[in-house]
Amino acid sequence: MVLKYKFRRFVARYFGGLVELYFRLYSSCWKFSSCPIIVLTPGKVASSSVYSALKYYTNAPVFHIHRISQEGIESSSREHLDSDRKSRPLHLIISKILRNKLANYQGKIYVITIIREPISRFISSFFQNTEFYKNEIEMYNLQIDEQKTLELLRLQLKNDPTIELEEWFDNEIKNPFGIDVYKNIFDCNKGYQIINNNRCHHLLIRMENLNHCFSSAIQEFLNIDKSVNIKNVNIGENKYYANSYNRIKSEIRLELEVMEKVVSSRYFQHFYPEQEEIVRDKWLVKN
Repeated sequence: MVLKYKFRRFVARYFGGLVELYFRLYSSCWKFSSCPIIVLTPGKVASSSVYSALKYYTNAPVFHIHRISQEGIESSSREHLDSDRKSRPLHLIISKILRNKLANYQGKIYVITIIREPISRFISSFFQNTEFYKNEIEMYNLQIDEQKTLELLRLQLKNDPTIELEEWFDNEIKNPFGIDVYKNIFDCNKGYQIINNNRCHHLLIRMENLNHCFSSAIQEFLNIDKSVNIKNVNIGENKYYANSYNRIKSEIRLELEVMEKVVSSRYFQHFYPEQEEIVRDKWLVKN
């Protein structure tokens, strides 16, 4: 497993230009004969699992990205290139190509966004992107220095992790597609909401509800009769850093000041209000 990750890093860093050239040539066959489905989400929300299910059960062109706005693509690209990673991930290459393709497309677009309890998502995203900090927290053979990682995570979590999520919705959903996810009351028992406008159909679904409502949500959203099952992929517990991830996740806690910002945020109060006591109990530092 370690060799596979090392090889992927090597290819991304030294052959990223060839990878982009390949996808530019490959994208010439993207004809959008049927309405495209775009799994457009923040990272680490089970979006890979949703993408895989849609690729298997539908005949529509399906894409999996985390950015679609020009500003988002450019800023995220700079962030990756300026980090210890020194390369852009594949999803940003696809984002750039797809954005250009959509500029000449006038039909309907189906966009699916998955959300997650913000603290869990932040920690999972941190580990997914350890390349950002590899010179600081990685040791020989991709081993994680857990003490340094814990310190860095604690430092980063002093900032409200919902801020980037609220900015993400403005930049990647509201501005490009004219969809305001806060416009309607979110039904926490249902676990998902569908908003349509003249061009875009948007499904927003909580990761925590995927197992019991994904199939019915997709059937309603795409207006199809067949059941669509989901199988988990890209799970942090199965990665090379799994043991460190689980240990640090069990230790990390938020100070009261940060916790108050999280649970009082627009994002949390709209999508997770019934989870407030559970989140406090799980993540608040114990005095």
